[in-house]
Amino acid sequence: MHEHYIVPVLSTQWFWGLLFSIVVYGILLWAGMYAKQNGFEEKYRYFLAGIFIIREVYLFAYIFQIGQFTLQDSLPLHLCNISYIFLIIVLLKPNYFLFEFVLMLGLAGALQSLITPELTHGYSDYFFLDYYFSHSAIIFVPLYALIILNMKPRDRSWLRVFYFGNLVLLSVYFLNLLFNSNYIYLMEAPKANNPLILHPYPMHLIGFEIFGFLHIVFIYWLSRKYFVPKTI
Repeated sequence: MHEHYIVPVLSTQWFWGLLFSIVVYGILLWAGMYAKQNGFEEKYRYFLAGIFIIREVYLFAYIFQIGQFTLQDSLPLHLCNISYIFLIIVLLKPNYFLFEFVLMLGLAGALQSLITPELTHGYSDYFFLDYYFSHSAIIFVPLYALIILNMKPRDRSWLRVFYFGNLVLLSVYFLNLLFNSNYIYLMEAPKANNPLILHPYPMHLIGFEIFGFLHIVFIYWLSRKYFVPKTI
Protein backbone atom coordinates (compact mmCIF):
# COMPACT_ATOMS: atom_id res chain seq x y z
CA MET A 1 0.00 0.00 0.00
CA HIS A 2 1.09 3.56 -0.65
CA GLU A 3 2.62 5.74 2.03
CA HIS A 4 -0.03 8.18 3.22
CA TYR A 5 0.59 11.90 3.46
CA ILE A 6 -0.73 13.78 6.51
CA VAL A 7 -1.52 17.48 6.14
CA PRO A 8 -0.47 19.05 9.48
CA VAL A 9 -3.46 20.56 11.26
CA LEU A 10 -3.35 24.39 11.44
CA SER A 11 -0.41 24.50 9.04
CA THR A 12 -0.29 26.98 6.15
CA GLN A 13 -1.05 24.09 3.79
CA TRP A 14 -4.07 23.12 5.89
CA PHE A 15 -5.47 26.66 5.83
CA TRP A 16 -4.93 26.98 2.07
CA GLY A 17 -6.83 23.74 1.51
CA LEU A 18 -9.80 24.93 3.55
CA LEU A 19 -9.76 28.36 1.88
CA PHE A 20 -9.77 26.70 -1.54
CA SER A 21 -12.79 24.60 -0.54
CA ILE A 22 -14.76 27.49 0.95
CA VAL A 23 -14.18 29.78 -2.03
CA VAL A 24 -14.94 27.17 -4.72
CA TYR A 25 -18.06 25.76 -3.13
CA GLY A 26 -19.27 29.12 -1.89
CA ILE A 27 -19.30 30.29 -5.51
CA LEU A 28 -20.99 27.08 -6.68
CA LEU A 29 -23.70 27.41 -4.02
CA TRP A 30 -24.32 31.05 -4.95
CA ALA A 31 -24.54 30.01 -8.61
CA GLY A 32 -27.12 27.37 -7.65
CA MET A 33 -29.28 30.00 -5.98
CA TYR A 34 -28.96 32.20 -9.06
CA ALA A 35 -29.85 29.26 -11.32
CA LYS A 36 -33.00 28.53 -9.31
CA GLN A 37 -34.08 32.16 -9.36
CA ASN A 38 -33.69 32.24 -13.15
CA GLY A 39 -35.26 28.89 -13.98
CA PHE A 40 -32.29 26.76 -15.03
CA GLU A 41 -31.43 24.99 -11.77
CA GLU A 42 -31.89 21.51 -13.26
CA LYS A 43 -29.43 22.22 -16.06
CA TYR A 44 -26.99 23.68 -13.55
CA ARG A 45 -27.33 20.56 -11.38
CA TYR A 46 -26.54 18.36 -14.39
CA PHE A 47 -23.55 20.59 -15.08
CA LEU A 48 -22.29 20.00 -11.52
CA ALA A 49 -22.81 16.26 -11.86
CA GLY A 50 -20.81 16.34 -15.09
CA ILE A 51 -17.92 18.11 -13.38
CA PHE A 52 -17.90 15.56 -10.57
CA ILE A 53 -18.03 12.63 -13.01
CA ILE A 54 -15.15 14.07 -15.08
CA ARG A 55 -13.12 14.57 -11.88
CA GLU A 56 -13.66 10.92 -10.88
CA VAL A 57 -12.73 9.56 -14.30
CA TYR A 58 -9.66 11.81 -14.53
CA LEU A 59 -8.47 10.74 -11.08
CA PHE A 60 -8.42 7.07 -12.06
CA ALA A 61 -6.79 7.87 -15.41
CA TYR A 62 -4.10 9.89 -13.61
CA ILE A 63 -3.42 7.14 -11.07
CA PHE A 64 -3.10 4.59 -13.88
CA GLN A 65 -0.84 6.91 -15.89
CA ILE A 66 1.66 7.41 -13.06
CA GLY A 67 1.60 3.70 -12.20
CA GLN A 68 0.08 4.04 -8.72
CA PHE A 69 -3.13 2.07 -9.23
CA THR A 70 -3.41 -0.85 -6.83
CA LEU A 71 -6.31 -2.93 -5.57
CA GLN A 72 -5.17 -2.11 -2.03
CA ASP A 73 -5.43 1.68 -2.38
CA SER A 74 -7.23 2.80 -5.51
CA LEU A 75 -10.71 1.27 -5.55
CA PRO A 76 -13.58 3.64 -4.58
CA LEU A 77 -14.28 1.82 -1.33
CA HIS A 78 -13.52 4.40 1.34
CA LEU A 79 -16.60 5.97 2.91
CA CYS A 80 -15.89 9.28 1.17
CA ASN A 81 -15.50 7.51 -2.20
CA ILE A 82 -18.85 5.78 -1.76
CA SER A 83 -20.49 9.05 -0.65
CA TYR A 84 -19.00 10.81 -3.68
CA ILE A 85 -20.66 8.32 -6.05
CA PHE A 86 -23.96 8.73 -4.20
CA LEU A 87 -23.82 12.53 -4.43
CA ILE A 88 -23.52 12.35 -8.22
CA ILE A 89 -26.71 10.26 -8.31
CA VAL A 90 -28.44 12.77 -6.01
CA LEU A 91 -27.58 15.58 -8.42
CA LEU A 92 -28.73 13.66 -11.50
CA LYS A 93 -31.92 12.27 -9.95
CA PRO A 94 -32.65 13.45 -6.39
CA ASN A 95 -33.08 10.39 -4.21
CA TYR A 96 -34.03 10.77 -0.56
CA PHE A 97 -32.27 7.65 0.70
CA LEU A 98 -28.94 8.54 -0.90
CA PHE A 99 -29.37 12.19 0.11
CA GLU A 100 -29.89 11.12 3.74
CA PHE A 101 -26.82 8.86 3.62
CA VAL A 102 -24.58 11.60 2.23
CA LEU A 103 -26.04 14.19 4.61
CA MET A 104 -25.80 12.23 7.85
CA LEU A 105 -22.85 9.92 7.28
CA GLY A 106 -20.94 11.15 4.24
CA LEU A 107 -20.89 14.76 5.40
CA ALA A 108 -19.71 13.73 8.87
CA GLY A 109 -16.88 11.64 7.43
CA ALA A 110 -15.86 14.35 4.96
CA LEU A 111 -15.82 16.96 7.72
CA GLN A 112 -13.46 14.85 9.83
CA SER A 113 -11.33 14.22 6.73
CA LEU A 114 -10.98 17.96 6.17
CA ILE A 115 -10.12 18.59 9.82
CA THR A 116 -7.37 15.92 9.81
CA PRO A 117 -6.51 15.29 6.12
CA GLU A 118 -4.82 12.04 5.09
CA LEU A 119 -3.93 11.62 1.41
CA THR A 120 -3.95 7.90 0.56
CA HIS A 121 -1.72 8.08 -2.55
CA GLY A 122 0.99 10.28 -1.11
CA TYR A 123 1.53 13.94 -1.92
CA SER A 124 1.39 15.85 -5.18
CA ASP A 125 -0.18 19.21 -5.93
CA TYR A 126 -2.87 17.41 -7.91
CA PHE A 127 -3.64 14.91 -5.13
CA PHE A 128 -3.79 17.78 -2.63
CA LEU A 129 -6.28 19.86 -4.64
CA ASP A 130 -8.30 16.79 -5.61
CA TYR A 131 -8.55 15.73 -1.96
CA TYR A 132 -10.04 19.05 -0.89
CA PHE A 133 -12.25 19.34 -3.98
CA SER A 134 -13.75 15.86 -3.64
CA HIS A 135 -14.20 15.84 0.14
CA SER A 136 -15.73 19.31 0.12
CA ALA A 137 -18.17 18.13 -2.54
CA ILE A 138 -19.54 15.64 -0.01
CA ILE A 139 -20.38 18.56 2.28
CA PHE A 140 -21.58 20.80 -0.54
CA VAL A 141 -24.13 18.51 -2.20
CA PRO A 142 -26.31 17.72 0.85
CA LEU A 143 -26.27 21.44 1.73
CA TYR A 144 -27.25 22.17 -1.88
CA ALA A 145 -30.10 19.69 -1.56
CA LEU A 146 -31.26 21.32 1.68
CA ILE A 147 -31.02 24.90 0.47
CA ILE A 148 -31.76 24.71 -3.25
CA LEU A 149 -33.85 21.55 -3.59
CA ASN A 150 -35.62 21.98 -0.23
CA MET A 151 -35.02 18.33 0.70
CA LYS A 152 -35.20 17.27 4.33
CA PRO A 153 -34.39 13.97 6.05
CA ARG A 154 -37.50 11.83 6.49
CA ASP A 155 -38.80 10.54 9.81
CA ARG A 156 -36.49 7.97 11.41
CA SER A 157 -34.09 8.22 8.47
CA TRP A 158 -31.21 8.36 10.98
CA LEU A 159 -31.93 4.72 11.82
CA ARG A 160 -31.94 3.62 8.19
CA VAL A 161 -28.65 5.45 7.59
CA PHE A 162 -27.09 3.82 10.66
CA TYR A 163 -28.18 0.33 9.57
CA PHE A 164 -27.10 0.85 5.97
CA GLY A 165 -23.81 2.36 7.09
CA ASN A 166 -23.03 -0.77 9.06
CA LEU A 167 -23.96 -2.92 6.08
CA VAL A 168 -21.44 -0.91 4.03
CA LEU A 169 -18.79 -1.43 6.72
CA LEU A 170 -19.41 -5.17 6.81
CA SER A 171 -19.26 -5.47 3.01
CA VAL A 172 -16.05 -3.45 2.79
CA TYR A 173 -14.51 -5.49 5.63
CA PHE A 174 -14.85 -8.68 3.57
CA LEU A 175 -13.44 -6.91 0.51
CA ASN A 176 -10.48 -5.84 2.66
CA LEU A 177 -9.86 -9.49 3.51
CA LEU A 178 -10.01 -10.34 -0.20
CA PHE A 179 -7.68 -7.55 -1.37
CA ASN A 180 -5.45 -7.31 1.73
CA SER A 181 -6.47 -3.65 1.89
CA ASN A 182 -7.55 -1.11 4.49
CA TYR A 183 -10.56 0.64 3.01
CA ILE A 184 -12.58 2.74 5.50
CA TYR A 185 -9.61 2.03 7.82
CA LEU A 186 -11.29 -1.13 9.09
CA MET A 187 -8.07 -3.15 9.35
CA GLU A 188 -5.80 -0.41 10.71
CA ALA A 189 -6.52 2.99 12.26
CA PRO A 190 -5.89 6.14 10.19
CA LYS A 191 -2.53 7.80 10.74
CA ALA A 192 -4.10 11.25 11.06
CA ASN A 193 -3.98 12.68 14.57
CA ASN A 194 -7.73 12.94 15.14
CA PRO A 195 -8.93 12.93 18.79
CA LEU A 196 -11.96 10.85 17.77
CA ILE A 197 -9.74 7.97 16.65
CA LEU A 198 -9.30 5.58 19.56
CA HIS A 199 -6.27 3.34 20.05
CA PRO A 200 -5.07 0.60 20.05
CA TYR A 201 -6.69 -1.60 17.39
CA PRO A 202 -9.57 -2.46 17.32
CA MET A 203 -10.67 0.37 19.61
CA HIS A 204 -10.93 2.75 16.65
CA LEU A 205 -13.71 0.55 15.23
CA ILE A 206 -15.69 1.02 18.43
CA GLY A 207 -15.04 4.74 18.07
CA PHE A 208 -16.33 4.61 14.49
CA GLU A 209 -19.60 3.14 15.77
CA ILE A 210 -20.01 5.50 18.72
CA PHE A 211 -18.95 8.76 17.06
CA GLY A 212 -20.56 7.79 13.77
CA PHE A 213 -23.88 7.23 15.52
CA LEU A 214 -23.59 10.55 17.36
CA HIS A 215 -22.82 12.39 14.13
CA ILE A 216 -25.81 10.79 12.40
CA VAL A 217 -28.25 11.62 15.17
CA PHE A 218 -26.95 15.17 15.62
CA ILE A 219 -27.10 16.03 11.90
CA TYR A 220 -30.59 14.48 11.67
CA TRP A 221 -31.81 16.52 14.63
CA LEU A 222 -30.14 19.72 13.44
CA SER A 223 -31.38 19.53 9.86
CA ARG A 224 -34.97 18.71 10.83
CA LYS A 225 -35.40 21.03 13.78
CA TYR A 226 -33.26 24.08 13.03
CA PHE A 227 -32.25 24.03 9.39
CA VAL A 228 -35.16 25.56 7.51
CA PRO A 229 -34.38 25.86 3.77
CA LYS A 230 -35.42 29.17 2.27
CA THR A 231 -37.82 29.22 -0.63
CA ILE A 232 -36.14 31.12 -3.43
